[in-house]
Amino acid sequence: MSSAEHLPDEQNPLEHPLPSDAGGLKREAQSLRRQLQRAQLRIEALEKGLKGRGGGAALGGLDDEMRLLAEQHERRAMLLDHYEQTARELQQNVQPIMEARPEGIRFAIESRPGVRVGGDFYDIINLSDNFVAFLIADVSGYGLPAAVIMATGRLAFRTYAANQLKPRVIMEKVNQAMLRTTLAGHYMTAFLGVLDTELLNLEYVNASHCSPFLIRDGKVISLDTEGLFVGMFEEPKYEQKGLQMEQHDRIFLYTDGLLKGFQARDQREAESKLGQYLKESGEQDLEELVAQLGALVQNPEDDIALLGVELLLEKARRKTISISSIPSELAHVESAILPVLDNKGYGERNIFAVKLALEEAVVNAIKHGNQLDDTKKVTISFYIDDDRALISIEDEGEGFDPSAIADPTDPENLMASSGRGLALIRAYMDEVRFNEKGNEISLVKYAPWAVAHRI
Repeated sequence: MSSAEHLPDEQNPLEHPLPSDAGGLKREAQSLRRQLQRAQLRIEALEKGLKGRGGGAALGGLDDEMRLLAEQHERRAMLLDHYEQTARELQQNVQPIMEARPEGIRFAIESRPGVRVGGDFYDIINLSDNFVAFLIADVSGYGLPAAVIMATGRLAFRTYAANQLKPRVIMEKVNQAMLRTTLAGHYMTAFLGVLDTELLNLEYVNASHCSPFLIRDGKVISLDTEGLFVGMFEEPKYEQKGLQMEQHDRIFLYTDGLLKGFQARDQREAESKLGQYLKESGEQDLEELVAQLGALVQNPEDDIALLGVELLLEKARRKTISISSIPSELAHVESAILPVLDNKGYGERNIFAVKLALEEAVVNAIKHGNQLDDTKKVTISFYIDDDRALISIEDEGEGFDPSAIADPTDPENLMASSGRGLALIRAYMDEVRFNEKGNEISLVKYAPWAVAHRI
């Protein structure tokens, strides 16, 4: 039996059905490449055999076998081209279309396909009225497997960002999802930033991706954190950092295909040259800058994705959050307020104090003010200047007289169950005030440098 007879019959490539699941698509493409390699090796061996033999029946048999192998090789090549085209279409279809761009933020996007279909992608996600996330990622490998992982990854990010504002938590959940759905040996690098568009507070996580750059007043700052690839390790230990953004700040995100445009010995040197380029050219129009950078690499072998972000708005002096009377909503309040204090430099001790007082005040408003009625709202107002933070919590209840609350530290009231929360709030905050109705409490915490000055 000839070696050609061991090969399976081929279908018309254009009629060959693609597997419906991600794992099947990847396995099919990998199997097809292996078949092509084996067929090519067999053809080369037969060509050598023909050169070393004379005519006759043996030569005719080899010629027939080689012709059959060549036909099968051609069909497989056509099928692989079909898969590559499918991968390219999949890559193009998953790139985001901005339904409603956040007011006061400019985006510039450049995407250049490489010779080989890769897994580069970006996304801009409106998380809520006041929060927007921007993402850039790069999947290992090429072709249909990379395109499938890219589509799976983008869907995972959008799914887990729907009810979460913490980039570290989102990245951890995406990592677990990718571990369950991605074949061994494939992984993804990613950078995810979440911006509060009112207070201009940015929180971000970098999972081994090329470090984006912040451009501010002619200076270029690298945005990096500790964290391993997405979809490879059970505990990648993602580090989250925060940054207080300012009006006219720019953030430039990119994939490693861009670095090929800079003549460098390694990636570190290429990133340094890119940073210098941005420092010298950062004042250009954002779209012109991104387009100019995208054109640095002619006929790129690898895909290139670029995303520029520019803030045109000013930081709001006061932020207002409205939540339902459900205790779990407290997490949204903390995620909006505490990072701002951290970026401002309040320090762990002061932030911990604000956290405890805030939890107590919000839970009191939900339980005692609104009586756990989820149709009623709790409104939290937050204001910060150079010297202090002011937080106000208002419920829709009838209010109460704070002076009528017994002092829980008095020996006569040690067994009393009421008043302890208010005492804790007073102990941790520098000032505590109530409105006349008694349904709004205002908490003041002075910045560490302001406290030292006051003393």
